[in-house]
Amino acid sequence: MSLYIISGIIALLVLMVSYRFISYNLQQRKVQRQRLVTALKTRERNFKHMTGGYPPGFLPSELGALVYRALITTSEELVRLEPENSTHKADLALYNAELATLKQSAPQQRVKLESLEQIKEVRQQLQELHRFIVSQEASKQINPVQAAVLNDQVKRLILQITVDALTLQARQAQQLGKPRLAIHHLLQAKKSMEAENGNNQYDKFIEKISQRIEALEKQTSSPPPVEQPEQEPASKEWESFAGEENWKKKQIYD
Repeated sequence: MSLYIISGIIALLVLMVSYRFISYNLQQRKVQRQRLVTALKTRERNFKHMTGGYPPGFLPSELGALVYRALITTSEELVRLEPENSTHKADLALYNAELATLKQSAPQQRVKLESLEQIKEVRQQLQELHRFIVSQEASKQINPVQAAVLNDQVKRLILQITVDALTLQARQAQQLGKPRLAIHHLLQAKKSMEAENGNNQYDKFIEKISQRIEALEKQTSSPPPVEQPEQEPASKEWESFAGEENWKKKQIYD
């Protein structure tokens, strides 16, 4: 009789241990699932902010499509993890529709930014976009050739907003009656474009800025100022963040 009791106790202990082990694993899976959902929602929020952080038509179609594909992939994961949440399904349909519209849109003209605050915001968004491209290449979601094309587009946009910022500062200086300071900013803008003008694509812009400089020089009897390294060319700015070895790898981009 004691043998049966001992066997029953052992069986009961085994069941209790098994139950606690299973319960622990289920709890861990629930925690991991919730962490994944939170990370995906954060990622979706960041990319939604990115779509609204650029002026309409600012991003080339390839970069815009990259952002929307990231939103679509994220929404698909959220639908799988939370199928009862109708918001995820609605968001997924919206992102697919916006991507289709983007692909059908005709190429737009260059979008010029009109305020330093907007330029600062767009610069931050471009840096985030570059980090995402780096992470996509590292995870083999895109190949090195695709990454190079996308990064080159980001680099061109950085040059564009750098020139926008400098010409805006020149305009403000001119309005304040400071032609020498205006000339200085325009010289920096010209220098930035000349550094990236290997295939002469910026010739017209450089000529236009040169004409503005010449007009301003006529307003002052003194020679034009010597260029000071207050503003680094866009190529230097690109190197400063594209060449960093230790990116802050955010979980939302993993």
